[in-house]
Amino acid sequence: MVSHSAGSSPGSASREYGITFEIEPPAAVRPGTPFTLPVVVAVRPVGSPSDRSVQHLVAHVSLRTEAGTSVASGLAGTLTSSVRSRRGNATSGYAHFRPLSIGQPGRYRIRVMLGAASHSGVTTKEYVDSAVIHVHEGAEAVQCPRPYRIYRGDDRP
Repeated sequence: MVSHSAGSSPGSASREYGITFEIEPPAAVRPGTPFTLPVVVAVRPVGSPSDRSVQHLVAHVSLRTEAGTSVASGLAGTLTSSVRSRRGNATSGYAHFRPLSIGQPGRYRIRVMLGAASHSGVTTKEYVDSAVIHVHEGAEAVQCPRPYRIYRGDDRP
């Protein structure tokens, strides 16, 4: 499996949710060419979430520099997704992002941030960064998927 970094939002005392890539972005892509496969993340509670007012979870993708330290521009497509299971919106399940494309050549990462929606608004809970994506004209038109895990349960994407 491709390694990536994950973390809690600043000021977070402990992790309430785990977020992992099920289908990662491609390793290389042409500028402006939509990714062949959707980016999919799995979200699971870690222990018993302390905030009982959470009504549902939402995930948002952003483009980061190769180092992951700052935001980059040029990501296009569906950038926000509800976390869903077969039973609808949920606090455990999957978020899908399709179609995504990156407009400018360079080396980037995709960050997926998890937000918890409650009656008082949305709070960022967790994030995960992808491996580096090399955006260049010489990339294959159709990307091969990176290795990913398939869960054998009732909650497949």
